[in-house]
Amino acid sequence: MKNIYLVGMPSSGKSTLGKELAKNIGYSFMDMDKLIETREQKTISEIFSNFGEAHFREIEKKTLRGFQPDQSMVIATGGGVPCFHDNMDFIKANGVSVFLNVDVNDLAKRLYKAQGNNRPLLDKTQSEEVVIASIKKTFEERLPFYQQADIQVDGEITVSQLLWLLDQYLPV
Repeated sequence: MKNIYLVGMPSSGKSTLGKELAKNIGYSFMDMDKLIETREQKTISEIFSNFGEAHFREIEKKTLRGFQPDQSMVIATGGGVPCFHDNMDFIKANGVSVFLNVDVNDLAKRLYKAQGNNRPLLDKTQSEEVVIASIKKTFEERLPFYQQADIQVDGEITVSQLLWLLDQYLPV
């Protein structure tokens, strides 16, 4: 069966929903950021600070292209994955893409609260207002890539709702 790629901003729920979805449909689950951290033996933040964003995006590209089509996997991509190296084209050619479109204000609040949790593009020393403005700017830049997804879901979605949408997109 086709792989399912979950795309969207950090803290949009890709990993949480992806684990549940995979369990419900008998697929394997993979969190790309966790896979990269395991392979590189460094956190995402350490990779960014030691080698720069361009190096990290190359690692993401190689990791993404390591997934073979039809592996029956749910893959939670990193937030920036669809935006670099024609990765969204690869995703669309090799599976079904689902954009988890969470309200940017909700995302900003979640990310600000979790800013100590390995978020390399957030400056943890800045005020809440500055962090929120940065998140909104990043969201606006990434939105055209995310909107290319095969399925777009707005706000919070349950696994059963997502299963119904996937069934409409990929009838058996």
